[in-house]
Amino acid sequence: MSKYTFVLAVMLTFSLAFAGCGKKNEQPKEANAPQNTAVSGQVPPKPEVAPTTPPKMETGETPSADAAGPVLSKPITEERTLFSFEDGFDGFEIPTWADEKTDLVAKSVSLSKSYASNGKQSLCLVAEFPGKIWTAAMVELEQYLDLSPYRLISVDIYIPETAPLGLKAKIILTVGSGWTWTEMVRNVPLDPGKWVTVAASLEDGSLDWKRAEVNEEFKKDIRKLDIRIESNKRPEYSGPVYIDNIKVGK
Repeated sequence: MSKYTFVLAVMLTFSLAFAGCGKKNEQPKEANAPQNTAVSGQVPPKPEVAPTTPPKMETGETPSADAAGPVLSKPITEERTLFSFEDGFDGFEIPTWADEKTDLVAKSVSLSKSYASNGKQSLCLVAEFPGKIWTAAMVELEQYLDLSPYRLISVDIYIPETAPLGLKAKIILTVGSGWTWTEMVRNVPLDPGKWVTVAASLEDGSLDWKRAEVNEEFKKDIRKLDIRIESNKRPEYSGPVYIDNIKVGK
């Protein structure tokens, strides 16, 4: 072998050796591996998060007891008492159809001089709320009422101071020739030992009534008026509920 051939062979050997060194410890990249694009010393921006919205209320679910009371366009300046139970039951009774409903738990209704928010006596409804399930007790008046001149309807309700917290109340109207059952959207919590006024707006466009368009036609043809006391799984309570001073205002 000549001197020049030997030198050329040595140079070729060193060239091949250095060509493989740079990749000896490099790990092969996975085809779908994420790329780290952050610049050294900088925090990658946080991904945007869509704002959350409150869950929709399920059908039949009642709004919170803390919901606001009736909203009126102007103050009530004139009131009229429709029923004060001073001379009798004024047509109110436990409806006969309630006997067929296991979740309606009214037992009796009478007149009482024990408590009254107006005058000397009130209507006393005795109920047995068992707890654990939704139950209600109600009294009903089946009578034609024209409430078109008025903007508010209300009733006073009292439970003894020994009664538990948790009972609530609402007004229900049966309206028009279709006898449409129309409840207040709100349940008003009762406060043991105190008279509580349950009230709803009758102004045009009022939002106080479920699935109802409140207008003159709605108000002038009331077929039934119900007062309902409710226990939504709790509390358990057996005893009286006093109802008085059903009135309207304009």
